Amino acid sequence: MKRISSIGLFSSDPFSHRVETLAVAFDALGVKVIRVLPWKVSRWGATKTHQILHNGYDLTQIDTLLVLDLGAHDIGTFFNRVGVLSALTELGVNVVNSVSSILLMRNKAETMRKLISGGLPVPKTLITESIDEASTFVREHFPCVLKPITGFGGLGVQLIEREFDLENIHDYLKFHSQMFGKGAYILQEYIRSPGYDIRSLVLKNNVIASMQRVGGEGITTNIHTGGIPRKNPEDVTELSLRVAESVKGTIVGVDIIPDQDHQLWVLEANATPGWNGLQQVTDYDISMRIADEISKV
Repeated sequence: MKRISSIGLFSSDPFSHRVETLAVAFDALGVKVIRVLPWKVSRWGATKTHQILHNGYDLTQIDTLLVLDLGAHDIGTFFNRVGVLSALTELGVNVVNSVSSILLMRNKAETMRKLISGGLPVPKTLITESIDEASTFVREHFPCVLKPITGFGGLGVQLIEREFDLENIHDYLKFHSQMFGKGAYILQEYIRSPGYDIRSLVLKNNVIASMQRVGGEGITTNIHTGGIPRKNPEDVTELSLRVAESVKGTIVGVDIIPDQDHQLWVLEANATPGWNGLQQVTDYDISMRIADEISKV
């Protein structure tokens, strides 16, 4: 089988579990690994000249760049790193996921638009900058879920369920906007689950792993907030593949929640998913599976 000769692992943490396990996997397949630290990348431009260097190494020489995280929270850093990915794409490097797909999934509002356009089951959702519209939604759909427009790991996802919060909803929304939302609100009807949600991992039109997540702090069962993984017996293949297709992702983490009648609802799609929890309930090496698929020519 023919494989690429080199791959860049783009991550703000060069020693994360994902980077370490993928580096071992790609190396075992004979693929040279370059750990790309975003803040170490410099772009040089002049008339008819465009160089992208990482510690003096020309990144345009790698075959594929796998984006594991952007690691950017402020606007300048974010746009610079997106610019690096766009420039590498323009210069012939295969960037996974694509820049357009990463940008789409980084924006929860745009992700929701694509899910709705794809006819996928999503909770009733309001996206607005108007605090009056947001307050009305809360009053009409109390209790409900409030999300920031960007973010990951469940950060800023809150369940509005206390009467005190409802009585002081304007102040509640203003505070959340200052902390997480930056002036825009995403509000969703609250889906009462049977005590777990489901995360699936899609790679090149295949669901390679799935799990149920139980517990965790607050509303979110994300592994980062203490969610406990367990094997998932429910078939979420078709739904997960439809989500990945709607966001045009090569590797996508899909968050699904069942309601108490066992209807499945799509909550999010993630362009830079982790698989620590998934690996705990999966019988094969997920990093090796990803390396094998991504390195094929």
